[in-house]
Amino acid sequence: MNSVPEFLDYLFLIPHIGSGVFSLSLALLTGRRMESTLIRLLSIVLWLEFAWTTLLLFEVLAPDLHAKLFWDSLQYPVFSAAPVVFFMFARRANDRADLSAGRILLLLVPSFLFSIAAFSDSFHGLVRVSPAIDTRVSFGELVYGFTAIDYLMFAYVYVLLSHSIIILLRSYPPALTKTARRKYDLVILGFIIRVLAVVPAILDIRFLWFRDNTPVWFALGNLFIFFAFFRYDLFNLIPIARRVLVESLGDPVVTYDADGYLLDSNRAFAGLLDAPSRCMRGRKLQEILSRWPDATTVLLEDFDHSQRKEQDLTMSGAHGERIFRITVTSISGVDEESGMELCKVALFRDITELATVEKQLQAWNSELEGRVAARILDLEQEVSRRRAAEEGLQRVGSKIVKSQQEILVTLSEVVENRSPETANHVLRVGEYSRILATARGLSEDGIALIVDAAPLHDVGKIAVPDSILNKPGPLTEQEMAIMKTHTIVGYRILGSSERSIIRAAAVIALEHHEHWDGKGYPAGKAGESISLSGRIVCVCDVFDALATARTYKKPWKIQRILEFFAAESGRMFDPSLVSILLAHADRFEEVATRFPDPTPDS
Repeated sequence: MNSVPEFLDYLFLIPHIGSGVFSLSLALLTGRRMESTLIRLLSIVLWLEFAWTTLLLFEVLAPDLHAKLFWDSLQYPVFSAAPVVFFMFARRANDRADLSAGRILLLLVPSFLFSIAAFSDSFHGLVRVSPAIDTRVSFGELVYGFTAIDYLMFAYVYVLLSHSIIILLRSYPPALTKTARRKYDLVILGFIIRVLAVVPAILDIRFLWFRDNTPVWFALGNLFIFFAFFRYDLFNLIPIARRVLVESLGDPVVTYDADGYLLDSNRAFAGLLDAPSRCMRGRKLQEILSRWPDATTVLLEDFDHSQRKEQDLTMSGAHGERIFRITVTSISGVDEESGMELCKVALFRDITELATVEKQLQAWNSELEGRVAARILDLEQEVSRRRAAEEGLQRVGSKIVKSQQEILVTLSEVVENRSPETANHVLRVGEYSRILATARGLSEDGIALIVDAAPLHDVGKIAVPDSILNKPGPLTEQEMAIMKTHTIVGYRILGSSERSIIRAAAVIALEHHEHWDGKGYPAGKAGESISLSGRIVCVCDVFDALATARTYKKPWKIQRILEFFAAESGRMFDPSLVSILLAHADRFEEVATRFPDPTPDS
């Protein structure tokens, strides 16, 4: 087919092979970061690109015209379907609603029709004009003239791609930091090169050896995305923040950079300002929060990045004056020694009702203090009744303290225990922990530390949506993945405190789902690499879950529970703790009886 020696022929394939390997590598890299729909769509685009390059390579290596036509026909569905996925990617990048299944199928109909026309071209000849093999090129290149159907397909593909590029350009924030702007520039440039890649082939412009050098242009476009992925940490910050904070919380959340430009926000924040999220992205906070200059001051004020900042502000809106507790957290880069700050995340929590209750409590306390002061004055004047009056004051004071404690505990349960059927769960887990820690031989301080910290083990569930937390049936894989994040969220909430009990609670929140055999989560720790407090609370948490009723199950009998722990000893649980549980099963039953879950009529 060619007079050039055979081993030199393969040099012509290096650009195609290199482009395919490059596309495959980038697809695998993005595939490892599947925490958002945006990254999944980018991964699909890269996989389709790899498939296209591979099919083109097979076409080049095919020995005869019939085989080359077969591999060429396989490229039609990939060529016409890739723009549909790219269109979905562009819409997602611009925060537009995802396409419905019906619209996606409608967009894929032309791809289906073009593919059928390509595979049946031998019967009607409507797709290729005079197909032949150009023997001047190594291995021989398939060449043919384009028909109206080809140009119709090119028009469909390029209209869709051009529209997608316009959507991407519209999503370009007008004001960003220099680093973030470069990341946007590289990504958009990489996709524009893809759009222009097929133009030389359509115009029959021969570059290098082959007429269709699409893989070479793909490799060039991928080079820009590859650089953005590693140099500027593409997809590292905003998708994680949106999954963990923006999408999970009902309170307004805003993410902004050190220069005060808004990077991202959730629907609740947009509702607070009565403006679409995408219209605010990239604008200055002073402009967005012009009605509330005090809020801007709080958000932009410098503070120690290793801590969080909280401040209460009264803000006027469409629903009247509301009191918000603004919590600002700094998110630093990977190199903690450099102190590089990626952005800040601010949470606006509406505490209007709580503030009203606090004011009422302060009024009651002031009134009570006045009465006590008046009573003390009377007692000073009536020395003969001093002892009896002092005893009475002590009783009144004790009742006041107890009442205040009960009010605080009740408020805490209202905030943290969002699932009514587990209201006493944290109390039981604390008492179960006391039994195991005591029998394990811990000191009194160690026992008290675990008992006080154990009730906070599920604090991270504050970030789990109610639809998942109170679901009456088994969770899907996606819902379970969201549920598992409560261990990491709990550690992040508690881990910055300097108090020993909060630090102990942070470790328990992180490790109470780790298993003795290393098959737990989130880190897959095993054996004694798991903290003793985490292993103790793991046993207590599972025992209580089995022994009490849930929306998705009835309580187990004690014998069945003990058989389960005996079977899982050395697998899920620390064998020494299982032995203690089996020896003190009656005390566990007594705790469950003492702190039952409330019934509907109670």
